[in-house]
Amino acid sequence: MAEDESSFPSKSARKRFLRLERLKTHRKEVDKRKKEAKRALPRVLDPNPDRLCKRERIQAEKEHLRASLQSLPRVAIDCAYEHFMSEKELNKTRSQVQRCYSLLKRTELKNFHLHLSNLPETSALYKSFLDKTAGFEGMYLTRFAGSIFEQFPAEDLVYLTPDSPHPLTEISLTSVYVIGGFVDDNIKRNTSLDRCLVEGVRTARLPIQEHYEIGNHKQCVLTINQVFEVLLMVHNGMEWAEALDGILPKRKAYLP
Repeated sequence: MAEDESSFPSKSARKRFLRLERLKTHRKEVDKRKKEAKRALPRVLDPNPDRLCKRERIQAEKEHLRASLQSLPRVAIDCAYEHFMSEKELNKTRSQVQRCYSLLKRTELKNFHLHLSNLPETSALYKSFLDKTAGFEGMYLTRFAGSIFEQFPAEDLVYLTPDSPHPLTEISLTSVYVIGGFVDDNIKRNTSLDRCLVEGVRTARLPIQEHYEIGNHKQCVLTINQVFEVLLMVHNGMEWAEALDGILPKRKAYLP
């Protein structure tokens, strides 16, 4: 709308006003062109058009987890060590077990059947899962209160411990691989190995020493989820060296 010259206190004020009006008009035209150009673009620009939407992805993960209950081999986390651990270490153990379960959601991978042994409802670790892990009771895994040594035949068990003198060289579908379910910041050696010797159960360790120069025993001690992930990657066709290289903490300076 045109403004009467008398409405401006000076010619310079009128010029400023007109300049601002031209600028507003220009900006409106630019915005209009941008909107028209955006509408003209194809509606689907996803570089991966086969990617599932969030709802479909969650459903696919759920089906994959459900199918894991029929998968081989079986991997059991032995939760018989809570009396060795502080509350802080119990929470770390719970968190690491959750990470193992999360790995089973990867639909592109062949799965394990995950078991949690020695986990009665009266245990502190079980109560920690209930309190801090959403949907724990509905997880697609097998939990039992009794000992791992009572649940499976001794000849099927392979207990993984860094103290074992036997390197694990292959993964058998008929074996049950057991990971000690504890976090011990003081790392008491032979804790699980001694139990296995009493029960007459085979032991094995990840072949870290066969692929890396090890400066001390602590470099052979991995977290629960790190051991689980190495097993899962090798089960899916990866070589031991490649699987270990992707998992071992770089700060510990492993030398191939």
